[in-house]
Amino acid sequence: MIDLKYHITSIVAIFLALGLGVLIGSSIVGDNLLVDQQKKMIDRLEEQFYVLRDKEDKLEADNEYKANIIGNYENYSQTVLPLLVEDRLEGYKAAVVVSGDSEVPAGMTNALSNSGVEVVSKIVLLSNMDLESPELRSRLINFYNLDSKISRDTLRHYVAVSVAAILSGIDEPGLVTFLEQNNLIKFSGNHNTPPNGVILLGGANNLNSYFAESFDQGLVSYFNENDIKVYGVEQSQVAYSYMSVYQNNNISTVDNIDLSPGQISLILAMEGEAGHYGMKPTAKKFMPSLPMDNLGGN
Repeated sequence: MIDLKYHITSIVAIFLALGLGVLIGSSIVGDNLLVDQQKKMIDRLEEQFYVLRDKEDKLEADNEYKANIIGNYENYSQTVLPLLVEDRLEGYKAAVVVSGDSEVPAGMTNALSNSGVEVVSKIVLLSNMDLESPELRSRLINFYNLDSKISRDTLRHYVAVSVAAILSGIDEPGLVTFLEQNNLIKFSGNHNTPPNGVILLGGANNLNSYFAESFDQGLVSYFNENDIKVYGVEQSQVAYSYMSVYQNNNISTVDNIDLSPGQISLILAMEGEAGHYGMKPTAKKFMPSLPMDNLGGN
């Protein structure tokens, strides 16, 4: 795509150069032909400049119009969402793990609440999970009784297994305290209540927060081995997507959890409509089939 602002700036610069050329040319030589050619070139560039400016104005207006339409569709979807998900998962207990560096969208929390899901525990990965500190790596190696040359990815895998054990209700004395004191995780909720399923919020906008192949994969592997369902989700716009890694681990995915279609997809996936939903190239379908009983159909 052509950058119109860059193109217009370039044309303005050419105007100035040619104008200066006309001034110098007319003062140094009396060649009217050269001056006429330069003036014609300036006229053509000026015409092109106005055409490009008109195109930019139309593109900005078109983008604003489309943004308004998208906003209205999202408002409409949020209005319809409770009708589609209400009480579909009554009594369901879920744990939420926030990997990457995204916040939990408010719409996701509301959709879970409307559907009857109780979030019994939540774990957020903290910045120390990059394991840049040699002292921190040493403490982890000692805690897990590992070889001193072990890689950071393997260390994250051990932390992931510990987090999965915490969420599964396995009581390991001092584990939560150790991980929190080292600023690896922030835990809230009740880890004595095993969840029916785990929602894993991935996606990173900073490469230093990308742990899909180490932490997330270790977490998912643990839950798969213990028959606890995992649902991998991320926001619609992230610099580094986790979707392909999640899908390689045979879990359902939603790549637009910040939007109401993604929130509906998550609830229906948790109800049993397994799949890969959303808008990105990794998605296999935009949404699950909507429940006709909620729509008044036959």
